[in-house]
Amino acid sequence: MRGQKAETAVEYKDVNLRCLRGRLWRLSSILTCGVLVITLAASWVASALTAREVNNAELANMRMEAHQAEDLIAAKPVAEDEVLGALKSAYEREEADTRPFSEYRSSASAPDGNVEMGSPVNTSFSVMVFEDGSMTFAVPPRNVLSGDDGGDSAWNEWNVAKLIRTAIADREAGSDRMAPQRVELGNMTWQWTTWIFVANPNYDPEQPGAHDEVAVYPNGDLADYEKDGYVAARVFTFSDITPSVRRLERLAVVLVVAGVIGCALLVITCRKIIDRALVPVAESQARQREFLIKASHELKTPMASLSSNLDALVANGDETVASQDRWTANMRADIDELAARTCALLELVTSPGVPSDAPSDDLSSDAEDSCSEGAVNTASDSPKEPE
Repeated sequence: MRGQKAETAVEYKDVNLRCLRGRLWRLSSILTCGVLVITLAASWVASALTAREVNNAELANMRMEAHQAEDLIAAKPVAEDEVLGALKSAYEREEADTRPFSEYRSSASAPDGNVEMGSPVNTSFSVMVFEDGSMTFAVPPRNVLSGDDGGDSAWNEWNVAKLIRTAIADREAGSDRMAPQRVELGNMTWQWTTWIFVANPNYDPEQPGAHDEVAVYPNGDLADYEKDGYVAARVFTFSDITPSVRRLERLAVVLVVAGVIGCALLVITCRKIIDRALVPVAESQARQREFLIKASHELKTPMASLSSNLDALVANGDETVASQDRWTANMRADIDELAARTCALLELVTSPGVPSDAPSDDLSSDAEDSCSEGAVNTASDSPKEPE
C-alpha cells in the first residue's frame, strides 16, 4: 500500500519527463493495439480462406454429382428453352424415377424447436446449357417454392430463374476462364462456376476403342464441339454460401468488438506500466532538484560574506594592504568555507550512501574530512601579514 501511494503521489514536474511519458504511452499503445489488430485480422482472413476452400470443395463435389447424375446425350432431347420449364421437367423426371420405389405423396417439414432457420437445406444444384440456349437440370434445386411466393427474399421458382439468367449473362460478358463468381439474391449469397461437359454420340459400348475419343477445346465455344460432331453443354454449378457468409459477418463483428475492448485495456495497461516504470526517474529528478536547491543555499552564504568584505576593501581603497588585514582574513575564511562546502557537495554527489537531506552542519563536517588537504593548501597560499 505504501509503495502504491508513493507511486500515485509522484508528480511529473519536468517538462521533458512529461513529454517522454506521453511519447512512450502513445508508442506502446500503438504497438500493442497494432499487434492485436493484426492478430484479429489474421484470424478473420484465415477463417475466410477456410470458408472459401470449403465452398470451392462444395462446387467440386457438385460437379462430380452432376457428372454422374445425368447422361448428356439423353439430356439434350428433353432440354427446355426456359428455366421454369426445365425446372418443371426435372421435377417430373425425378417424380417418375421415384414412383417405382415408393408411392409419391405430397409432404413438407417444419422445425419443432426454437432454432434459427438459415437458408434452405440442400440448395446446391447444377444446370446444363447447350449451344442453342436450351437447358436442363443435372441436379435440380431443393425446397423451391412454387411461383413467386415470398417475393425477392424467398427461395422460389422466380428467383431460381433469376439466378440462372444472371449467371448466364455474366458468363457471356466475362472471359473464357472465370474464377468462381458470387451473386447476391435477396438475403442469400450464391457462388457459381462453369465447366464443359462433352460426350461423343457415336460411341458404342459394344465396340471398345471405336469412336471413344473426346476433345476438349480451350476457348470453351460450344459451337466448335457441335461442328466436330460432339454433344457439349456448359454446366453451371451453384452453391449456396449464405451460412459461411453469415458466419464471417458475425465473426467480423465479434472481432471488432474484441479489438475495441482489447485496445482500450491495452492502452490503460500501458499507461499504468509506463507510469510505474517512470516513478524512479521522477523521484531521482526530485532529489536532484532538492540537492540543487540546498547546494545553492549552501554556497550563497559564503559568497555573500565574500562580497561584503570585498565591498569593504573597495570602500577603503586608500589604505594599505596591511591595514586591511581584518577584511582579507575574513575573505580568506569565506573562500575556505566556500571551498569546503563545494567539496562537501561533490562528496554528496559521488557518495550515494550519504542522504540528500543532510543538514548544512553535516556538509561542513564532511568538508573538513574530505577536503582537509585542499583547505590546508588554500590556507598556505594566503599572503602573510607584513611585519
